[in-house]
Amino acid sequence: MDLKSLFYPESVAVIGASADTTKIGYQIVRNLKEGGYRGKVYPVNRKGGNILGYTVYPSIGDVPDKVDLAIISVPAEHTPEAAEECGKKGVFGIIVVASGFSEVGRKDLEDQLVSVCRQYNMRLLGPNVVGLMNNVVKLNASFAPYLPYPGTIGMVSQSGALIVGLDAMTWSNKTGTSFLISIGNMADLDFSDLVTFLADDENVSCISLYTEGLKEGRKFIDTARAIKKPIVMLKSGISKHGSVAAASHTGSLAGSHRVYDGALKQAGVVRANSIEELFDLSLTLSLQPPMAGDNLMVVTNGGGIGVLATDQAELSGIPLQTPPDDLQAKIRQVIPSFGSTKNPIDMSAMATPEIYADTLKTVMEDERVDGLVVLYCEVANLDPSDAAKGIINGILSSKRKIPVVAGFVGGDHSKNAALYLIKNGIPTFDSPDKAVKAMAALRNHKRMNDLICLGPARPVDLKRDGVGEKLKKYATAGIKSLNELESKEIFASYGIKVNRTELAKSKDELKNIIKDFKYPVVLKIQSPDIVHKTDVGGVIVNVKSEDEALKAFDTIISNVKKNAPQAKIDGVVVEEMLKGDLETIIGTVNDPTFGPTVMFGLGGTAVEVLEDVSFRVAPVCSKEAYDMIHDTVAGKMMQRFRGRGPLDIDAVVDQIVRFSWLAYDHPEIEGIDANPMIVNEHGATVVDARIMLSTTHH
Repeated sequence: MDLKSLFYPESVAVIGASADTTKIGYQIVRNLKEGGYRGKVYPVNRKGGNILGYTVYPSIGDVPDKVDLAIISVPAEHTPEAAEECGKKGVFGIIVVASGFSEVGRKDLEDQLVSVCRQYNMRLLGPNVVGLMNNVVKLNASFAPYLPYPGTIGMVSQSGALIVGLDAMTWSNKTGTSFLISIGNMADLDFSDLVTFLADDENVSCISLYTEGLKEGRKFIDTARAIKKPIVMLKSGISKHGSVAAASHTGSLAGSHRVYDGALKQAGVVRANSIEELFDLSLTLSLQPPMAGDNLMVVTNGGGIGVLATDQAELSGIPLQTPPDDLQAKIRQVIPSFGSTKNPIDMSAMATPEIYADTLKTVMEDERVDGLVVLYCEVANLDPSDAAKGIINGILSSKRKIPVVAGFVGGDHSKNAALYLIKNGIPTFDSPDKAVKAMAALRNHKRMNDLICLGPARPVDLKRDGVGEKLKKYATAGIKSLNELESKEIFASYGIKVNRTELAKSKDELKNIIKDFKYPVVLKIQSPDIVHKTDVGGVIVNVKSEDEALKAFDTIISNVKKNAPQAKIDGVVVEEMLKGDLETIIGTVNDPTFGPTVMFGLGGTAVEVLEDVSFRVAPVCSKEAYDMIHDTVAGKMMQRFRGRGPLDIDAVVDQIVRFSWLAYDHPEIEGIDANPMIVNEHGATVVDARIMLSTTHH
């Protein structure tokens, strides 16, 4: 449904309007008038009368014209009734400013409000919001005192308390904003709906979000993936959640921040880590195009700020490269002889506006340069405003356009010069590191968009139905955790490579089974009550003969009886022992926000200490799986290392993709631990495994 009538209404009613200047019902009417909104305004209050020159109507039913938007400013318990009257009037959308709904435990009242809106096909923003501001039509449908600084950022905040602060910051930072929207409890319209609307609006070039949590994570990811406009998100509340018992490695590693990190990468969303960074990155992405490649040039009038920029570029994943000789020769012709043509290009403190302009033009017109950070440090012989004019002249004279970000270090004069540059479309910051971080956001936006998978392809050989039937049988029998053998059998149905594994219930069985194995082998306890087998002495590795195997059987049984006397023992598992170069972990978690997710990282017993893992929302395509591996130290260890060749990354990618489909196809799986998965130069094989089933999923 098109939301235009909500955000660009031709008429607005204020229900609960008041002549009392201390009331929100007065402030909203005043803001509509003072903001400069040109549409019709209808205050509604049973008492009638006049507010600020507007006729007050006793009820919305008495308003003579159609009403697009109604702002309801009455106490929470009267809101459903007020919404009903709006529905009967044929109002398109309502904004509910009152608090006192689900955020304080009154979900019943919120449900009542939503069901009224559904009945009349009426959209709802809120409840528990400040309102919405649209700078394009000067609509301040909120109780924030003024419209934001005009520009092209569409900003949405889940926190109402933050809205007024964000509003004020747009003016002090000159962060041009077209929409500032308070989203509140999201009883109807949520982040996905608003992002879709802002993506289609020609007055928005960048979408900026402050979120405490997404209600429907998967819906948001799908929405964001399909959008080409940059989205920046500041996500608060990144502490751990307990969706899966800590018994599972994958579960305890799935702090919601890690899952959000991966999910937002998949969606192409740029992350901010503070309110200041949300503004810096939103401003940059709203004014400048993406950075297409990794070659960043820094131009400076001072060595110190150049070094700081160099450090930050490395930290941000876009390390500076030395310019080719022919480009250095061209730069040499325009900068003082004692300047440096390396990168950073140091024009020295003798730089003039003309030298700035000529250097920028020379660098920008070189096809090999992908982005430019230009720095200025206050010096006695060049006023900041003159440096800024030189920068603009250089950019305008270049026949080639690339992203440019500036950093001006100094006092009030530098601040004024920065505002001049921002007004001319160049994001400018008060330090070199902020300027480089902003450029890195332009690079990351492009990188992430290049990796986006719209509809990953399912491998053809997955035996989905057979696995579904098996899992149903386990669930019906009340089994919550599948043992290693059962888990590996299911993995094999999805083409996941596992080592050969057999169960021996007695020493006689062991004798029979072991004949077909090549030594060395591993023996492990099999018990539904034991999760971490090494902790109870339940694993013996490097067993080289039948005698050793029979001894190991006895040792394991006696260790377990001593260390876990209550545990039920099914027997001992024998499996081939793999020679491997790297122990990794693959896991899945059914996340409360995003549903099935897949995890990869360094495995073995130290997995929770190292916490070297990355997550993605399942299913993933191979591009996303490569990116996941690239996020981890495990990924670096797969490259050439100490005399061995690179490990088989393609095999790991294939395993990750298959695990992601297993989790996605069967949401009754609460979590999977495949730890370790042994990776060598010719493959990746799971050697230990557990599948946890959900008790609630049917």
